[in-house]
Amino acid sequence: MLAACASQTSSTAQSLPAATVSLAQNLSLAEGTVQIGEQIPELSYEQAGKKVALSDFRGKVVVLNFWQTTCVPCRTEMPDFEAIARERQDVVFIGVNKDENAEVVQRFASEVGVSYVLPLDRDGSISKAFNVNYLPTTYFIDRDGLVQKIHVGAISRSQANKLISDFGQP
Repeated sequence: MLAACASQTSSTAQSLPAATVSLAQNLSLAEGTVQIGEQIPELSYEQAGKKVALSDFRGKVVVLNFWQTTCVPCRTEMPDFEAIARERQDVVFIGVNKDENAEVVQRFASEVGVSYVLPLDRDGSISKAFNVNYLPTTYFIDRDGLVQKIHVGAISRSQANKLISDFGQP
């Protein structure tokens, strides 16, 4: 059974407060397609005043997860993603929050103990470019920046580890 939440628009984000979790600002996406087997379009964000881009992570597996705090399957998988992120230095997790404000995301991330970066898709444009219609949606990107798997719905720790291992070997 596929567990996913329909994507909904909520209030747009307010100014970003100082955060103890890794929230990011100014999420942007270069032109491009997002399909299995193709190069991921350049996604970038600002964190601590520095521009960070997906291409900065070449040589590592990237798990790009679209989520919201109100999505139960999203909330279920995040502790598993956090555990993998802590165990594997060769994997980068990026949790793109869709349409929620920074305070809500920061509070949730602190409660759950998420330490990986959580860029805010303030207006839903990044989610739209990635054709995210249901949450959670997770993109698994290999060391060369190619999309290897798009998973809609919650994914378990063992499933995520298997996917990462299937294409993540150097």
